[in-house]
Parts: sequence; C-alpha cells; structure tokens
Amino acid sequence: MGTTRLDADTRILIIGAGVVGAALADDLTRHGMRSVTVVDRGPLYKTGGSSSHAPGFAFQTTGSPVMSELARRTLDKLDGLDLDGDWILKRVGGLELACDEERMEYLHRRHNLAQSWGIPSRIVTSADCAELFPALDTSSVVGGFHTPTDGVVKAVRAVEWQARRAIANGAVFYGHTEVTGFRMEAGRVSGVEVRSTPPVPGNPSKGQGLPEGTEFMAADIVVVCAGLWGPGLGKLLGLELPMVPMEHCSASTTALPSLAGCSDAVELELPMVRHQGTGSYFRQMGERLAWGTYEHRVIPVEQSQIASAEEFAETQVEPAIHPLTWPDLQDGWAELQRLFPEAANCEAVDGYNGVFSFTPDGNPLLGEVPGMKGVWLGESVWLTQSAGVAGILADWIVTGDPGVDTTSLDFRRFDQTHLTRTVSIELASENYDEVYDISHPRKQSSRLRKFAATPFYARQEALGAEFGSSRGGWERPLWYASAETAQRGSLDAWTSYGWSPNISAEASAAARSVGLVDRGAANVFEIRGSGASKHLHEVLGAEITLPVDEATGALVESPSGGIAADLTIIRSAVDAYLVIGSTPEDIWHLRRETPHSGTAVVSDLSSATTALGLIGPKSAELLDQLTRGGIPAATRGEAPVIDLGGVPVRAVPETLAGVGGWTLYAATEHGLFLWDLLVGAGKDHGLVLVGDEAFNALRIANGIPAFGVDYGPQDTAAEAGLGQTTNHNGEGRREGHRLLTRLRLQDPNHAVITGEPVLSAGRSVGYISSVAEDPASGTFLGFAWVDPEAAAAGTSVEIAHLNRRLPATIDLSPLG
Repeated sequence: MGTTRLDADTRILIIGAGVVGAALADDLTRHGMRSVTVVDRGPLYKTGGSSSHAPGFAFQTTGSPVMSELARRTLDKLDGLDLDGDWILKRVGGLELACDEERMEYLHRRHNLAQSWGIPSRIVTSADCAELFPALDTSSVVGGFHTPTDGVVKAVRAVEWQARRAIANGAVFYGHTEVTGFRMEAGRVSGVEVRSTPPVPGNPSKGQGLPEGTEFMAADIVVVCAGLWGPGLGKLLGLELPMVPMEHCSASTTALPSLAGCSDAVELELPMVRHQGTGSYFRQMGERLAWGTYEHRVIPVEQSQIASAEEFAETQVEPAIHPLTWPDLQDGWAELQRLFPEAANCEAVDGYNGVFSFTPDGNPLLGEVPGMKGVWLGESVWLTQSAGVAGILADWIVTGDPGVDTTSLDFRRFDQTHLTRTVSIELASENYDEVYDISHPRKQSSRLRKFAATPFYARQEALGAEFGSSRGGWERPLWYASAETAQRGSLDAWTSYGWSPNISAEASAAARSVGLVDRGAANVFEIRGSGASKHLHEVLGAEITLPVDEATGALVESPSGGIAADLTIIRSAVDAYLVIGSTPEDIWHLRRETPHSGTAVVSDLSSATTALGLIGPKSAELLDQLTRGGIPAATRGEAPVIDLGGVPVRAVPETLAGVGGWTLYAATEHGLFLWDLLVGAGKDHGLVLVGDEAFNALRIANGIPAFGVDYGPQDTAAEAGLGQTTNHNGEGRREGHRLLTRLRLQDPNHAVITGEPVLSAGRSVGYISSVAEDPASGTFLGFAWVDPEAAAAGTSVEIAHLNRRLPATIDLSPLG
C-alpha cells in the first residue's frame, strides 16, 4: 500500500499539554511539521491534570509486547535529559516482591515475559531483595523480580523539556485555553471552539495565553490528548470514549532513619518496589517513601466531579487531585509498616486521591476517529508509555504508518454501537480492581456476562458448555462437559488454568467425524453497488476476479507492507460482495475512501447474521442429508446459497480448522432452528459439539496461524508463512525480522502458555503466540515468532516456562 507523507504546513492542534501532548508536539516538529499548536485548559506546564501528580513509576514489563515496547521507547527518549540541571529520569530499577509461592511463580512468568520482549531482568532471592533495598524486612519475602532498567520519571519536567524543544522547532503552546466544541465540515474537522480560563494564583503559566477575543482556532488535524477530560471531549464529538477516570490513593511517609540526608533533588538510588500481593507500591522520595495502593474500593469519577478551571483558580487545588479517603489507604499503610519496620514511628503525610484513567483492557485509545477525518485520539495513556505513544502517533499522523502493531491500541477495537457509559465503567472498574492481580492469559472477565450472546446460548448452557467472554463481550463456548474424559494430571497450575481435557476430545472427534462450532459472533460485511468491484480492488490493492457464489481469501496490506486484515471474500451478486472479517474493525478498511466509494455502499450485517461451522470429514454426509438440491464442493471455493431445511443458508468453505467442512451463514432469526436441525440429524453421524478451544487446537495442529493472534500489521505474508495468498503484494522476508514457526514440545507431559520465550543456546530468540494440545498425539504445539537463525524446521530450542526450561523442536517454518 505504501505511505503518503502529510504536507508540512498542515495545521495540527493538540488538546492537552501533559506527558502525551507535549511529547507529540515534540515529535511532530521533529518530523518537520511547521504548524503545531498545543492548548491546555490549565497553566503550563503544571496543568492540573494527571501528569501533574504522576508518582513517576515506570515499569516496562507488561503482558503485551507493544505496551512494553512503548514503555522502553519512553524511557529511552528521556534517558540522560535534564531540565535546567534537574534530572528527568533515574533508572533506579524495579523490584517486585513475592511473599508466597503462588506469587513467586507469577514473578517467574513476568521474568519470562521480560525475556520475550527484550527487557533486562532477573529472578532474585530474599537476600538479594534485602541487598537491593536494605530497609526492607524480607523475613516473609520468598523472592523477587528485578528489572534494572526501569526508572522514576519526573513527569512535569518531562513535559516542559519536550515542550521547550517543540517550541524551539516552531510549535506554539497556549495555556489557560479550554476547548468547548469542534467544528466539522463535510465529515472533516475544521477547528475547535475555545475560551480563555482564569489564571491560577501560585501556579503561573510558562507559556502564552490565548489572544484576547479568540473563540475559534482553525485546524486540519485535531489530536485529543486531554487525559481525564477525554470523556467530556468525546461527548462533544458524539462519542462514548471507553475510559473512566478513577481515584487512586497515595501518600508519603515522614523521614525514615535509614534515608536520613538523602535528597530527592540530587540522589535517588533505591529501586521502586511493588508488592502486588497487597496491591501496593513504594519508592524512595529523598528521606521519605512515597507509596500507593490499588487494594481499595473502585472510585470512578464523572466529568461533573472534576473541578472546572474557575474552581482550580479559586481553590488552587489541581483538578486531578481529590481529597484522600483515608479508610481506603489504611491497609496499605499497615502493609508499608510491616515491610519497612522503621516506618512504625513515621506518619503518613501529603495524602491525596489522584485521578487517572482506565480503559476496559488497560490499553490506550489511539488513532483517527472513524467518520471524522482529521480527529485523532491519544487518550488514556499513562506516563510509562507516554513518549512511546506520542512517537507512534506522530509517525501515524505524518506517514500513515505507526510502525508498531496498533490492533490492541486502536480506538476502533471498541464497537460504538454496543458501548455505553455503564459498559465503560463496569469494565474499567474491573481493570482497576485487578491491575495487580495474578493475570493469566486465559483469564475470563467476570463483568457484564451474557451481555452479547448468539442464538444458540441457551442450548449450549443446557449441554454443559463452559463459557468465556470474547473481546466484544460475546459469550463463547470454550468446551462442553463430558463425563467420559479423564483428567490429565501432568499439567501445573498455570498450564491447566482455563484448560480442559475435553478440548482434545472434541477436536479428535471432529477430526474423525463431524463437529458443530458456534460461529455466531462472525463479522459479516457487504459491499454493494455499481462500483463494488472497483472499490474492493482498491481496498485490497489487487484485482480479484470471482464468479458469483464463489469465495476466496484476501489480505489487506498495511502501510508498512504487513497484514492489516485477513478477509474472506464471497461474490454474492454481480454488484455485491460479502466480506467475512477477522475483527469488527475490519469494516473500516472497507469504508476507506477510494475513487469508487460513491458507487459502493458498505454495510455491517454482523448483528443480522448468525453462523454455524460444520466441520470434519463426515460434514458432507450430514449436510447432503439435509439440503435440497445438493451440496457445494468445499474444496473448490464454491459458496452458494443452499436450502438447508427450508432456510436459505450461504455455505462457505471452512479453511481455518483444517479438517474440511463449511461455515453456514443465515439470518439471525433462523439460528436456533438450524442448531436444532443439525444437532438432531447429527446424532446418526456421530456429531460432536466443538468449543472455541478445540477449534483453536485443530487450526494449530493443522499448521494454520490466525490473524490478530499469530500475525498482524507489522508482519509480512512471507514472514507469517502466508505467501500463497495471491492478492498480497507486500514485502517478502525482511533481513533480521523474525519468522512465524510452529514448535512441538518434545515431552508429552510438558505444556506451555502464550508469551513465553523461545531460547536457543540460553538466549531468547522469540516467543510463543498461540498454543494448544495436539489432539492426535497429546503433545503440546505452539506458533512462535523466532529469529531466522533458529527458524528452520528440525531446530532444537527450549521454552522458558515459569522456572523451568522445556525442550522443543521447530516442526513447521516458512524456511521449509
């Protein structure tokens, strides 16, 4: 697809002069953009938002490779900088404590994640913890996880340093300037409406004030980086932003004897400490300890509870600082005194409830807002990822290519049609409540269950389905109950979490006979009109010639030459196509403006459509029994509408599980009838109900990677082993880039989980993206991205699983 660079004179206006807005202005001007303006409702640079009180903890290790990379980029950008001689970043390191074996096992998991993402780390003993932070009482500490390159960031200094450089490169910053509205013309932003806010005594603004009488500021691009004010600005745009400001309790101690004489302004040497088992964190602050806790009730904050600019001026209390609710902090204070006995004679001082934002999945809200050209989001970003996020936003805005996989960051991952404030608060509250909990990759949400369900839910529940919740809130059957399947005793607590031996039993049965899979949460779109073919060709970047009632796979190329989407295309009429997407946001690729957009209407048929997968070697027998007029040839790509028990059904060849069969698409109102029809008739054919986990096991066993799980926008088709996809003209294998392989554990009693590092000669050379038990052999298999030198089939590697190393062999590779 390639990239088109933004004109250097494009007028860009950034709302918010916090850690993201200032960094974005800096990066945009470094890109050569000549008209960058930043406005903030508060004084510069201590604006009163979350950046102004951020405690400064920056830990890089997360469960997400992209979030960890953004944290690394943030610290790398700030490393070695100073503001008028005052430090901005101190890489004092991080120390996470375990006081029981379960937490220690989790720290091994975090160490493995750090290895996967390239973050220096080590597992340490209780004695090591005492050496790293001598004031700690380690009598109850089992061990720890040490990350020497993590650090403390002075947020306001970071803001001012980046703002100064942006100004030196031509940017303009206005304090005391509140955005009160957006103006749109023909679906494109033309600027913002503004008002001046009063000065704050004792907090003079270091930038310009808005010129008197200014009520409108013209702009071609507006980027919302307003932090906790994001939901309010979203309302001005008619959007529900899935982010919720939360109150978070923190305070500091009076001076500790062991820290006497230390000055925060000059020296900061001790590591930041996290004790996630009690939801607490601590760091040296001169002679004192700063600390906070997540182990308290969730306190969401509505926009009406955030002080106005006038109240800020009157009280001089920053809007993002609320009064401390001491009962919420008492347990954290007791834990601090237990871990640091010398604090028993100290007092808790300078306490407050700081306000910062949470999303349902803990990730930022980034990207251009669909249907509002020129309106971009840089919201719900914490200090840890701030400069990293700003960097990819600048790249994205200027070149069209963010340079990283933004699938888990893009605002479009949340469906506005299903999003309400209640949903945002419920899921963000769960995220806050569990932020320091032991987090398993297969953990299911406990909030808003049954929020979205397919027509088959009641039948599945009656048949003993174990349900999970998908990203879109759909109830999904993971597996079904079976009294005949014995438990497998060789798996540890981590690998057995969210797993059942029924998974392999279902997969094996489907591979032998016929299985029924709920595909009712499918993403189904339509392109219709005289320009449908030409529009689709523009979106795909290549012409696809399809007869009516035939289907093919197609990839959408990302600006970097990677894979932006993996689609199934069905020509449903001379002037119409059905498109089956991998994710709900795939519709935005189809709605991309092309020269033929005016003669092609793109519709979302997902809610109006349901689907069932009929898979396995005996699926043809069952379908033939129930279909009037014969069945299509699954191997030739035929995808006609068939008469299935009187219901018009689009039968599309099923290719993801690798065992043959069809996905049957029908109107939602016919879903339950079709389920009963297939289940009833299937009894004579040995039909088995197949949950999502068994379907996943079949695709991995048959060597079929999945978009959004195993590959994405930063991976080329050749690197992911998808070179057979005919429409994709992107780059091939790039020198030094990792390749997607499949590996097999050598011992059938071993199992691994996603995110774990692949080791060669003791060095991390990649990580696992998806894993399942092979239903044929009982051995665990997994797709993994590995360095080219370790990617050849037959290569012996190891997987770092918790505190063990498990031997494995690469058995499928793009290298052959």
